[in-house]
Amino acid sequence: MKKTKIKNTGEYVYTEKLKNGLEVIMIPNNKVKNFYLTLNVKFGSIHTNFKFEGKNHKLPKGIAHFLEHLMFNMPDKTTAFEYYSKIGSNINAFTTYEYTSYEVYANSKFKENLSYLLKYVYTPYFTKEIVSGEKGIITEEIKMISDNPASEIVYGMYRNVFVKDERKYLIAGTVDDIKSITLDDIKLAYDAFYHPENMFLVITGNFDPTEAVAIATETLSNFEFPKYEKPVIKKYKEPAKVATEYFEKEMPVDMHKVTIALKIPKSNFKVLELSNLELKMYLSLIIRINFGNTSLLKEELLSGSIISDSISYHLTDTLDHFVIAILANTDYPDYFMQRINEKLLDLSISKEEIERKIKTSISNLILCFDEIKVVNSDIQDDLVYEGKFIHDIYDYYQDINIESASKVLEKLKNHEKSVTIIKPKE
Repeated sequence: MKKTKIKNTGEYVYTEKLKNGLEVIMIPNNKVKNFYLTLNVKFGSIHTNFKFEGKNHKLPKGIAHFLEHLMFNMPDKTTAFEYYSKIGSNINAFTTYEYTSYEVYANSKFKENLSYLLKYVYTPYFTKEIVSGEKGIITEEIKMISDNPASEIVYGMYRNVFVKDERKYLIAGTVDDIKSITLDDIKLAYDAFYHPENMFLVITGNFDPTEAVAIATETLSNFEFPKYEKPVIKKYKEPAKVATEYFEKEMPVDMHKVTIALKIPKSNFKVLELSNLELKMYLSLIIRINFGNTSLLKEELLSGSIISDSISYHLTDTLDHFVIAILANTDYPDYFMQRINEKLLDLSISKEEIERKIKTSISNLILCFDEIKVVNSDIQDDLVYEGKFIHDIYDYYQDINIESASKVLEKLKNHEKSVTIIKPKE
């Protein structure tokens, strides 16, 4: 097992790769009583078109989320929910565009919790009856998502931004997608992606890393895994243009929900010789300075009752583009968009602002280790987007400088824009 100090935090990350290929990443914390386990699969909603075992496959949209729902069923007709309820633990699962995660949160019986997590995820049990029965449940879920304004403002934004990228589709798929899913589709998805080599286990909280590795090794020694063949995901060349420049929809909301999304080609930044992680850090910094909680624009719009709360922002990292989404609730959508557009033409940063934000980020970095779910989520993101846990993130913060930030800001001006509005019904 490898033990690595997380710089400037006083914490350590323990890593181990099991013989079957499963990567285990652990950050223990004996100051808390609970522990949090996530078993993660590098299989998300965008991975529907791929080559596996010499054949090309195209699965229905929503297959990753559908499979997530089915995984809790066991051959003895019980479910993982029943087991964890008996031992007093909380479990759940979720599917993103990039990966699927099975989670356990508890404060006792560490061995039982970890062992059964591995057992149920690596014990696929699918029948035609189970698949058929789940279709109705997920169909209702899709309808609820489609009727939810908070969901629609996000999914609508992706739909309006992307032309070919599969993020333009609902993670859960459409009702027609769900109707078309077969038992063979489910088996193929599991066989192609649910191999330890394509998965990773993250453990945070109060536990012993040596015991955790022993439990995982012992539990998985009872399973036989085939030789791993990595699925080759089909890549789409996403154009620079947005799918829809302006879109609005009436829904039952009290005030307008407005999203302004910037679609920025990564090719803009090639000459800067910055890593993908460094670019994301600079972009986040620029957006925080200009639109964040301490920005002058936020104070102006809030004090003038133009927005009801803070301006939200989100950075999406795709193969070819970064997408920056700026969101707010407002009774004055036209004026809000006018001020955002004016600010986008006049983005600014200073050395003092950068240094202040870096200090805040480093302070938050240290404090977040007591939030075991946050730490676990950060590890997940690092493994999915960077391929490894960034244990030296402190050094990245220290290397941020005004010269590079100014160059990134300049390249940021070359973008396409899409506006999505959910407005109150007349």
